Amino acid sequence: MKKISIVLFISLLVVAMIGGNILAKDLNPSPENPVTLRIGAGDAQEDLAVGLEYTIIKLFESMVETNTSGAIQVEIFPGGQLGSLMSMLEAVQGGQLEAMSGTGVITSIYPEWQVFSIPYLFQNSDIAMSVMNESDFMADIYEDMREETGVRVLGVAQNGFRHFTNNERVIKTPEDLKGLKFRVMQGQIYQKVVEAAGGTATPIAWSELYTALQTGVVDGQENPISAVKLGSLDEVQKYITLDGHLWSENFLVINDEFFNSLPKKYQVEILNAGKEAALAGTASEHIASYVNGVNYVTEKGMSIYRPTPAELELFKAKTQPSVIEWLSSEIGSDVVEGMLDTVEKYEKKLGYK
Repeated sequence: MKKISIVLFISLLVVAMIGGNILAKDLNPSPENPVTLRIGAGDAQEDLAVGLEYTIIKLFESMVETNTSGAIQVEIFPGGQLGSLMSMLEAVQGGQLEAMSGTGVITSIYPEWQVFSIPYLFQNSDIAMSVMNESDFMADIYEDMREETGVRVLGVAQNGFRHFTNNERVIKTPEDLKGLKFRVMQGQIYQKVVEAAGGTATPIAWSELYTALQTGVVDGQENPISAVKLGSLDEVQKYITLDGHLWSENFLVINDEFFNSLPKKYQVEILNAGKEAALAGTASEHIASYVNGVNYVTEKGMSIYRPTPAELELFKAKTQPSVIEWLSSEIGSDVVEGMLDTVEKYEKKLGYK
């Protein structure tokens, strides 16, 4: 079993001492004898309209408790109370925590999770969400991940499309990225995309981003619109280009052994709650980015530029080939080609092509 942080261990120990369970296989849940399902998230408790991960776990809590008549009691721990996203994921995989919601970190236990991180893969969130939650291709990916890791996907929501911001000039084409240094998250895929587009990528923690921009360590960064407001990045950034080079997810996962230990009727309610929670999380992200986020950056005086279709094709042609080649070497060309074929299928199915 992988090590978990001391903070996480202590938090889970305290929860267990007050009645939490690790696995429910020896229990027969009922309203009179309930089972506790603990779920963690990194996002802090906020208004449900902009809570993202909090929206996901809060709706999940309400639906599961209501539809099982209290036989499953859900305890939510937002704001990183149980540790980092990585430590929570390791705890879910190891069975010390029942469930969690987060973004990005699944790649550390299942590299194929990177398959949707091809730049300019999705035209819009309709295509992205349909592929992620309806396609046979992604269903097979989730099932393979469950078998390999013991972590079951209950739902996938949208965390946002990632856009470039910077403090030097308006970015309209890949040429405009030359000579600019961009902060990226830890993870090779983010570096590969920025470098393929023509910029220089520097991994920096979110907690250090504002200072790095303020002091000129980097010229820009890439994130969903909502992150600009979250980090007050408007104070140190002048320009935002809505290119949507990467689509990012908020996942909801559960320990598979715990899930399988529950009676079938309760499994059904958990699956349904997971699907509905993901839909709510996506709606929450849309509000956070396209209502609150856009209004915020506009009011703060940032220059907003949306590339033309021709300009986006330049970005796509510049970045996709090298990233696809690298990703194919990491997770297999059959997986990458399967994703590309699936996206094209859904573009046609949904009327976008």
